[in-house]
Amino acid sequence: MLRTRLFSRKKVICALADENVDSLLLVKELVEEGKIKALVEKRFPLEQTAAAHRYVEAGHRQGNVVITLGASGKL
Repeated sequence: MLRTRLFSRKKVICALADENVDSLLLVKELVEEGKIKALVEKRFPLEQTAAAHRYVEAGHRQGNVVITLGASGKL
C-alpha cells in the first residue's frame, strides 16, 4: 500500500472485518456498492492449486491470487 501511495495517484484503503456476521455483511454491502474493490492479479483453476502456492511463495505478487472452481474459470 505504501508503494502505491508514493508512486501512484490511486487511493488505497485497507479494510479488515471481524469474523462476525455484522462486519461481514458491511463488507459485502461495500463491495456490492463498488466502494471496495479487490485487486485480483492472477487466477488459477483448482487443479493448479500447487502452482498457485508456488506463485505466491515466490514473493512477486502485487494483488490477490484466486483459485477458481468449475469450467468457466470465474469465481
